[in-house]
Amino acid sequence: MSTSGVSSWTLQRDAIINSALRKLGVLADGVVASANQITTGAEALNSMLKLMETKGMPIWKIIDYNFTTVANQNTYNIGNGLALNTPAPLKVLQALRVITPNGTNTPMDVTNHYDFNLLPITAAAGNPIKLFYQPFAQSGNIRLWPTPLDTSNTIYMSYHAPFTDMVNSTDDLDFPPYWTDAVIYNLAWRLAPEYGASKEDRAAIRTEAQFFEEEALSFGTEEGSLKFQPDWQGKR
Repeated sequence: MSTSGVSSWTLQRDAIINSALRKLGVLADGVVASANQITTGAEALNSMLKLMETKGMPIWKIIDYNFTTVANQNTYNIGNGLALNTPAPLKVLQALRVITPNGTNTPMDVTNHYDFNLLPITAAAGNPIKLFYQPFAQSGNIRLWPTPLDTSNTIYMSYHAPFTDMVNSTDDLDFPPYWTDAVIYNLAWRLAPEYGASKEDRAAIRTEAQFFEEEALSFGTEEGSLKFQPDWQGKR
């Protein structure tokens, strides 16, 4: 048996929009979307992808990033063009502190806003053991406690990164290929009201979109153990 040996198949932005419109019966076989249909489809597609960022923490969008602490600075701005120049995280999942030059790894507690504000002695200085992350619209804010004394600490983070926008006609989908059907059918469902699809047709497309989405979600999460421990601080 001969196979292609290639496993990099993907659909680009305009191909996704054309496929969604065919599912709606808007485009006949061999017909491609007009410029206006592409514009409308791209708006709906990118809006949908932003909402899909709320679907959890897919392993394929967990990114590692590190930065060196600055003496007497406990707040760091992260985002494109900022001090930490990388797309701002949606959520920080894990943090480690590495002390140079000996390279000792120390897990940090990624805490919430409420608990971070309850930490004693706000101006305390030392090796950071707590990290709080607050996301904004286009950037984020990382706060450490206690305040680093010097530059001997490197903070390593694993975080859920945002999906890239599909701006150009030939942009690839920032999802694994097994998400393609879920994206196409969800886009068709979103566009259905604009093209006068009946309630019955919209319901049928929604059912298919949910099927493909559930199939994709069931595979895209990280496998690991779940641990429980007592809340010794009694805050929850």
